[in-house]
Amino acid sequence: MIDYVTYQTGSNDDVLVLELDGSLDENTADFLIDCLGGHIQNGTTKIVLDCHQLSHVTSVGLGALVRVHSRLKKDGGEVKLARVTGVISDILRIVHFDRLFNIYPSVEEASKLSLIH
Repeated sequence: MIDYVTYQTGSNDDVLVLELDGSLDENTADFLIDCLGGHIQNGTTKIVLDCHQLSHVTSVGLGALVRVHSRLKKDGGEVKLARVTGVISDILRIVHFDRLFNIYPSVEEASKLSLIH
């Protein structure tokens, strides 16, 4: 199961933050993509995924992150990861997602360094 809370932040409240909680796997990946898809269709181009409560991620979950990244990049936006710790941090480093995603120690730092100023 995955749960999330959303809120707007950034200098112009132009960054959507999703606080993820639970597992990102074959049972939850499509749900996350659908939720983010609605925001992207409504014009959101800057997203920060707050991962401090994310307890588990599988290859399907990693694929979902890539899909979100690709879709936003195509639309001139980006997704950033914040507060990635423990096993999740190790997994992202092992599969070289630290090269694909900008990863920040805090939501505030990720939000300040937006693509569009």
